[in-house]
Amino acid sequence: DNDLALATLGSVAEKLGESQIAIDTYSKVPANSPFRRLAELQMGLNLADLDRFDEAVDHLKAAIASDETDTRAWLSLGGVYAAKEDFAAAASLFDEAVSKIGEPEAEDWTLFYRRGIAYERTKQWDKAEPNFRKALELYPDQPLVLNYLGYSWVDMNRNLEEGLEMIRKAVELRPQDGYIVDSLGWAYYRLGRYDEAVEE
Repeated sequence: DNDLALATLGSVAEKLGESQIAIDTYSKVPANSPFRRLAELQMGLNLADLDRFDEAVDHLKAAIASDETDTRAWLSLGGVYAAKEDFAAAASLFDEAVSKIGEPEAEDWTLFYRRGIAYERTKQWDKAEPNFRKALELYPDQPLVLNYLGYSWVDMNRNLEEGLEMIRKAVELRPQDGYIVDSLGWAYYRLGRYDEAVEE
């Protein structure tokens, strides 16, 4: 009945793909525990992992309603919508989240990054790009954002040199990330630098 132990066990169950066990364990974290908020959010995500999307959405909406300033709750629900590939709902949700958080701080970069992805997936690049730029303003040289924006530009045959530099920087920061290294190969390919593309 130790709250830290329960939160830790829930996390272990999650990593093992045992979503129902994770939910059952997180649900035992006491209401007055500092770990209860985390447990609530993780329960919502585990419901989604079990394809119980409606329950997950209701659970996470309740978590948001109890504290609209908690960015983690908005991101969790946005993650559920993304898992359902309902990127229009995710974009709308993140719009609401940005309006609630007030002046964004460095740790809010993820909110703009995820909103950028939602807009990009719904073919609204004019709205996506400013969000990626805002994420980089809040967290300069964030490798995931550098990669996504750089790759998107290269894929659209825009800003090729700047996109290439962004991806190169992302690879420097995360050289073991296969997705990012692959982006660099693609950028070289789009620039006609085939030998370098093959190497990556």
